[in-house]
Amino acid sequence: MIFATLPKSATKEWKTDNNNPGHTFTNPGHSYTEALKRHNKLKSRIDKFPQVRKWLDEIENPIGQHFIDIRYSSIEVNNENYQSWFNTYQKLIGWLQKQTTTL
Repeated sequence: MIFATLPKSATKEWKTDNNNPGHTFTNPGHSYTEALKRHNKLKSRIDKFPQVRKWLDEIENPIGQHFIDIRYSSIEVNNENYQSWFNTYQKLIGWLQKQTTTL
């Protein structure tokens, strides 16, 4: 999505040992909210769809805990919670894919 919304005049270069074109996006870490702050068009679109914002929160914080924290805890997610998370994930992915053609 980020590449799709770059201006037509932007160069799309990969960083290599011999080429460092720089970039304007800073790493948002594991925060979807921070990632959205770096993509104004997508953030504006999501702000118009409260359900999508809810999906993002559910994806980032399944069972009320940040997904990274779950990874390092002893919490076992049951099948019902996983299926709920996966269904939300699929809805979000479908919505995002539709946005790639309109952003």
